[in-house]
Order: sequence, then C-alpha cells, then structure tokens
Amino acid sequence: MTTLLRSSFVDAASDVEPVVGVLASAFRLCSAEMTAVDAGLCDHLSPQVSRSLTRVLSRWTRAYLFPDLSCYDQLSSKLGVTPSRGSDVDVCWTVTYLLNYILQCIKMRSSESALVDDVLALFAGLVDTKER
Repeated sequence: MTTLLRSSFVDAASDVEPVVGVLASAFRLCSAEMTAVDAGLCDHLSPQVSRSLTRVLSRWTRAYLFPDLSCYDQLSSKLGVTPSRGSDVDVCWTVTYLLNYILQCIKMRSSESALVDDVLALFAGLVDTKER
C-alpha cells in the first residue's frame, strides 16, 4: 500500500493543483538525491540544491502538512494532509519519508553546516508543537 501511495504521489504530478505539483517535484528531487547517495555519488551532489530542497520542504511542512488550523477558516484538502483531515496512511508515509530524508542528509552531508542547519529546521517543523 505504501509503495503504491509513494509512486502515485511522487511520480504523477501532471493533472494536479500547482502547489501539489511543486511538492511532487520536490519529492521527486529528494528521491533522486537519496538514490544518488545510495549509489555512492554523494560527492557529486550540490549542497546548495539540497539546501533549497530542504527549505521548500520545511516551508511546506509548516504551512500545509501541519498548519496551525486556528489561522485558517477553510483549508483545501488538495493543498495538504493534516491529521484532522487526511488519512493516517498519508500522514505516516509523508512524515516517514521526510524523516528518512533528514537522517540521510545528516549522516551523509554532516560536513555542510548550512545544510545541516536547514535540515534541522525541517525536523523542527515536524516536531515543534504538542499536537505533532
């Protein structure tokens, strides 16, 4: 089920809202980066691309994955998955995917202090409130 969810979410971004398309593209880049690291090509990856990707994911996490629902009267279900509106499988898969990306960045790219700072900001976005 999770593999099917991952492939449909990450690989199919043609007929979706623009925000979801941007996110799907970011997840595709994450997948490509993680595959390159697994293949031993870590030295050939740009830390600046990883930082930009991490910043996009961090902003999305705070704004759409776990938004402060008190700030919104209405939240489109197309824009994000929240614990109160999305399925548990979607939330668990997304958080697990982001945690795997965070762990891989910290393990393999720890010499890049600016990247580590951005990765830790992404992690903080996942865990900074009681509800999470």
